[in-house]
Amino acid sequence: MLRLYPAKCKGCRACEMACSFHHSGRTSFQPSISSTKIVRDNDTGHITIELNETCDLCQGEETPLCVKYCVYGARGLA
Repeated sequence: MLRLYPAKCKGCRACEMACSFHHSGRTSFQPSISSTKIVRDNDTGHITIELNETCDLCQGEETPLCVKYCVYGARGLA
């Protein structure tokens, strides 16, 4: 089970890029096909992590790529 820790997220969007790489069949980086989105409110700086139903926890990978490449620890496995 994927755990999200929004308070740790800095909005770098590495998780979006990694997820899109998985969903593109490892051919490209396309945030539009990512199962996760990082949304920053430009007025307040508040960051929201969105996750949609297309998330398959990077089936076939040892660790979901969003977890693997989040250097801030905003994602983890339970």
